[in-house]
Amino acid sequence: MASIKDLIHSAGYKAFMKKLLIYALIVFVLGILFLLCKWSGGNVMTMVGGSVLIFWMVFFTIGKLVENNS
Repeated sequence: MASIKDLIHSAGYKAFMKKLLIYALIVFVLGILFLLCKWSGGNVMTMVGGSVLIFWMVFFTIGKLVENNS
């Protein structure tokens, strides 16, 4: 069974985290633009994008801590 260290060092994990960050930033920025233009959906897009960014930050921090302790 693979450990968390193996998962964090895998290329697939790093590629997934990079794509997740890019998509979350796109949704978050579009949500802010929708809010500024008073279009519907801006609140939802901002909440979803911000939530995914928080999710990404937690796992990014855990990954850095695991890499530093290796």
